[in-house]
Amino acid sequence: MSDVYRELAGLDDLRPGPEVDGLFARLVGLVLTAPAETVPAVLNDVEIQELAPRLRALCGRGEGELELAWANRIVAGPVPRDELARFPYLGNYRQLSRMEIGILASALPRRARSLAFVGSGPLPLSSLHLAGDLDVHVDNLDRDPVALAAGARVAAALGYDALCFREVDVLDADLSGYDVVVLAALVGETAEAKRRILGRLARTMRPGALLLVRSARGLRTLLYPLVEPTALDGFEILAEVHPVNDVINSAILARAGG
Repeated sequence: MSDVYRELAGLDDLRPGPEVDGLFARLVGLVLTAPAETVPAVLNDVEIQELAPRLRALCGRGEGELELAWANRIVAGPVPRDELARFPYLGNYRQLSRMEIGILASALPRRARSLAFVGSGPLPLSSLHLAGDLDVHVDNLDRDPVALAAGARVAAALGYDALCFREVDVLDADLSGYDVVVLAALVGETAEAKRRILGRLARTMRPGALLLVRSARGLRTLLYPLVEPTALDGFEILAEVHPVNDVINSAILARAGG
């Protein structure tokens, strides 16, 4: 794990290519295939604990570069949907969306009318799946104008013209008008940042609205930050789902006003 981190940290940039892709594949492989009985010892290792925040930051940068490169590729392709089909992690995105749509559908008393996807990024595949499968209007929110513009171009190229894209910081956003809010895994890179964001959502979301938060468990927390249940003060936790396949993110479903 430490060796892979040092190799990634020593690169000039994290744009996708054979070396970068290979290193991230090794990292994900280590996380997914580690024997369960070794996980506590790894997470309690002092070196790993010191490394974890820097490793998550590198993974976040790498994911952003990967999504931006593929967003540009999809938009530039003669047939955008054919180009999307070549995206190597398309299946993982779809599996994650199906998991999230399943737990959302089980808790919605009626068809949702509006959904905010916070941290939609340059390649908003999850929000496109949510819009299509739940037949709901989705506002994609991101504070990065480059990522937001790329996401809007992808949605238009794939025929999702009705989706909205707004540049906004979640700490300044008014989310009181939404039936569902989805918080992407990379929104808030530390436990304290997550807690601050979730506190803001608890104060501003409409009572009864649903919040879907992406989290992680076990060694997957070395790639994405863990969301502790105590960070969801002001929400009623309804469900928590942890994947056992190649999907990295867990999902926590909560109701505002709990």
